[in-house]
Amino acid sequence: MMSRTLRVALGVVLAVIAAKAGDAGTPGGSGTTRIQLLDRTAPVPAAWVAERPTSSMRLAQFRVPAAPGSGEAEFIVFYFGQGEGGSVDANIARWQSQFSSPDGKPVTPAIDRFTVGGMPVTVAEFTGSYARSVGMGGGGPAVPDQTLLSAIVETPKGNLWVQLHGPRATVRANREAFLAMVRGIQ
Repeated sequence: MMSRTLRVALGVVLAVIAAKAGDAGTPGGSGTTRIQLLDRTAPVPAAWVAERPTSSMRLAQFRVPAAPGSGEAEFIVFYFGQGEGGSVDANIARWQSQFSSPDGKPVTPAIDRFTVGGMPVTVAEFTGSYARSVGMGGGGPAVPDQTLLSAIVETPKGNLWVQLHGPRATVRANREAFLAMVRGIQ
């Protein structure tokens, strides 16, 4: 059986190869590439720039170009292993604890649930001041006018945590591409 580190490294190599190769004939249409995620693939806009993942927990990492007048966003796919990473509800609660409205109150996420290829998917969307961290609550000063789109894809091999986060305008401009990526997992 392949070690977890070797599986993650192989996933990174395959993601980079797929991202560089491109595939305009895939679902998601022209201008997309397909990346490898465990034993599945997914379409990602060709305009998103593949980066070397900064953690062994990241299967894929992309820099998302800024919307006009905004800043860049980051797209990440996390995989912690089968049965790892916490429950869907626990993660939504954690992300919610990292966001606040302009008046300092908690934000209410928009939640959508659907199925892709027989796998349950939960998408949570948060907008406000974001103090991104690994645990509950913020990890530093909150950055205003941010959005986090996070999809939890419950695969037979364990959950994929798909995230797009950054300035609200940039995330909003890439929201449909994010959803097409999640819906295009096969």
